[in-house]
Amino acid sequence: MQKSNTITVGYWSTKGLGSVCRMVVLYSGYSLKAKNYRLLPIMKDDSLTYDGSEWHEEDKINLKKRNSLINLPYIELTNSDGTELLISQSNACLSFLGRKFNMFGKNEVDVSQCEQLLLETNDLRNVITSFAYTHFKNKDLENEAAKDVFTRAFQNNNVGKIQKFENWMKENQNNENYFLINNEITIPDFNLFDILDFYVEFLKYYNFVNDKNIKNIFNELGYSNISKFYNNFIQLPKMQKYLNSIFYKLPYTNKSARFGSGTQGDTWDHHRQIDDTPKEIIIN
Repeated sequence: MQKSNTITVGYWSTKGLGSVCRMVVLYSGYSLKAKNYRLLPIMKDDSLTYDGSEWHEEDKINLKKRNSLINLPYIELTNSDGTELLISQSNACLSFLGRKFNMFGKNEVDVSQCEQLLLETNDLRNVITSFAYTHFKNKDLENEAAKDVFTRAFQNNNVGKIQKFENWMKENQNNENYFLINNEITIPDFNLFDILDFYVEFLKYYNFVNDKNIKNIFNELGYSNISKFYNNFIQLPKMQKYLNSIFYKLPYTNKSARFGSGTQGDTWDHHRQIDDTPKEIIIN
């Protein structure tokens, strides 16, 4: 049984859907016990594939005995009354953490907004994640697909995915701290920051912005409120433990992805890169 002020987060050795859970735990002041599962490159029938047995053939088998729905990410903790919890599915994990740390709204209106914004941020994530895991026949097709992602996410005619958040923040201009709900941090803020951070890498890698300084990227594209949100969030004192940790330096996607699986947006190169992420990391 682990200590009640420690939360375990299990996920692949990438940011992906596990990064926000790690982020929230460290922000809250709890100790983080991170279980990190690697995809290892193997040659099969003269072609490269990746082996996920560190998860599928080890911990998953044992955890499935306690939760038949188990998958990555998962969180595990022991409450102060001794109750043991093992929760899977990213939205369920984030909703639980939000309620536990009083970051999921104070009333029914707030909670409904948290739920809406959490799903909306996931829609924004899906646009770039789908692109990242697609392998194109040539660079021209890749660049055309990147332009489509840029259009879907950033077009300024009130239908772009990021425009929705820009409008939301504009409608709440009394929000001096540039959080999404009632001037107080909630779970959707963490999710939005994490996704925007992925888009920063995308915008720089495919040269959609001239100014590569992260402080100016969203301003250049005409999203002043998004820019204020992003720059405020990255400077929050309680965010620094995560931002200075190994977890912020992990690649955005797993090794099978074409974009974001290596360094600075590149594709993972098994010939020159080694995943030496420790199986378990504890940050107090």
